[in-house]
Amino acid sequence: MAIIRCIDKQGSTFTVNPEALASGFMERGTYYFEIVPESRLFVDDEPLEASRHEAFDAWRWEPGFYAGKVIAELVDTGGKVLATYHFDVAPDQNKLGETSFAAMLDELLAFDTRLLLGNEYAQLEVGREGRTSNPHLQYARLKRYGPALLSAFTEVLRKPLTRLHRERTLRPAHQMRRIDRQTLRRALQDPAATALLYNLEQANTSGEVLHFDVPTVFEDLDNPANQALAVVLGETLRRSRYVIAALQKIIDGEGDTGARSALTPRLGRRIEFLEGLQSDLRRIQRREPFCSLRQPRISAAGLNAVSAHPAYARAYRHGWYVLRPGIDGSSEGERLWISPTWEIYERWCYLQVVAMMKSIYPGLQWRDRWPGTSLDYIRCTGRGIDTQVDVWLQVHCPAFDQPASHGFSSISGARYPDIVVTVESPAGSSFLVMDAKYRVERKWVLEGMVSAHLYRDCLRWKGRKPDLSILLVPRAGGAPLLETMTYQKANGVGVAVLSVEHNGLQAVLKPFARGRSDSESGELPRAATPLPLN
Repeated sequence: MAIIRCIDKQGSTFTVNPEALASGFMERGTYYFEIVPESRLFVDDEPLEASRHEAFDAWRWEPGFYAGKVIAELVDTGGKVLATYHFDVAPDQNKLGETSFAAMLDELLAFDTRLLLGNEYAQLEVGREGRTSNPHLQYARLKRYGPALLSAFTEVLRKPLTRLHRERTLRPAHQMRRIDRQTLRRALQDPAATALLYNLEQANTSGEVLHFDVPTVFEDLDNPANQALAVVLGETLRRSRYVIAALQKIIDGEGDTGARSALTPRLGRRIEFLEGLQSDLRRIQRREPFCSLRQPRISAAGLNAVSAHPAYARAYRHGWYVLRPGIDGSSEGERLWISPTWEIYERWCYLQVVAMMKSIYPGLQWRDRWPGTSLDYIRCTGRGIDTQVDVWLQVHCPAFDQPASHGFSSISGARYPDIVVTVESPAGSSFLVMDAKYRVERKWVLEGMVSAHLYRDCLRWKGRKPDLSILLVPRAGGAPLLETMTYQKANGVGVAVLSVEHNGLQAVLKPFARGRSDSESGELPRAATPLPLN
């Protein structure tokens, strides 16, 4: 077993074992793995660089802004995987505890699993239902089930299913094994053939070889079971080609990743894996029974035959695992890459703001919508008789010289604030901007305040400036003065603490409830006409 020794930047030493879940890792940490001779260590398909650490050579690894399960592979010089490791990366304890992070993931999973999809190293268990799909999900399933699919198809090639096929052929007398009535009727029409059948001396004196129309039975590979597997084989090949092209497009279009982990170093190895899988699948497609099929298709007879044969059933099952879309339903051991921790925190904050606004305006009729094609562009609208409340995630505020979008604009360049709340009621209109920052230290909180000031000064909603622009942070104490209501009222900017353990939204959003009429907090009259959506 390839047990590897690991040392963190504090000098603590521990070991990681193949196939076992190794804990002790934390986002934004630094770790050194003692080098195994004549091998390389890949973490989520990215090779780790070798460096000198103290008295030994080591692979250096620095987890970024992500938490979850990470897969590492020890590969020899020939590219063969020697061992697989599973690292459990915990969130930064100074920002979020593991329990808090798990609670955030659960809430996002309950709302919409798509909000967790990303391309970081860390993975999360997802469901197997629905219609959502993307190249990363498709690669993950090709990677996991592709080798098992190849193994099942190889077993099918060794002994494919056949079907007895009957047809009539012309054969010489010495090759006949059986004759039937049709053979006799045809023979009686030919005097030479009749004489031969009666074994008369004058039969076939010319020496000519006589052929008889006889029934023939042979094993036919063109049957419903092979036709059904051929469909799975062809679709898997098509899927692998598509994912290769999609990953290559991501490589070509990737720019500055900022706070996200770079994809390009990882995608090269993934494309190499897919090309090898595609080559193996093509080799199978060129062999019997698949090369001689007239028409691949799935039929009831084919599915019945497949289900009754273990090798065929295994190939069909793993093909379905590869091809199916969906990330909903119960999670049963299937993992997919998720968003960085800071983005998970941002989207969780949005859910908390929505929940708070619903509690402030319980009498409104609430509806979630995705106005655009992006999954992180969400509008939650509450409507009443004369009141409308909107909570936006990543709303688009076009530049000053462009048409406004849903009333939003910017007096400078285009902006995309994390969370925006707008209220229209008889008591007046309110406009609040929130920017979720995964930061807790004073230096970084103060640096993040730049965006709060920017949004306060440049954003407009129907011509009005924001009433308040604040940062949402996961822990208090970074800049205590900015967390006070006195500072926020005086300056129009500030900081609010929002985490599983502490909810500072109530103090910030409470002013939105002032002046509410009974129509916003109780049942709506039957004759009420809701405000139209913008």
